[in-house]
Amino acid sequence: MKFILGIVTGVALGLLFAPAPGIETRMELKRRARDVAEIPKRKATEMAEETKHKAGDLGARVGREAAEAAVQAVRDDLTGDARRA
Repeated sequence: MKFILGIVTGVALGLLFAPAPGIETRMELKRRARDVAEIPKRKATEMAEETKHKAGDLGARVGREAAEAAVQAVRDDLTGDARRA
């Protein structure tokens, strides 16, 4: 919330100290409003990509561990080290 308040304050001060013709000011305000509105979208996209990468890494690790366990089970079975219940 403080971030957005800072942006609004900065825009207001910019308009006061760097006046431009009305049409240019309105266009600049629209552009900045679009930029601010896109911040949550960008953050959500970044978080989704990061989550996808983490899930892929986790899946690869689980798959590797499962394969190693399966290989060990086969070795144990072939060498007779398997514990029988």
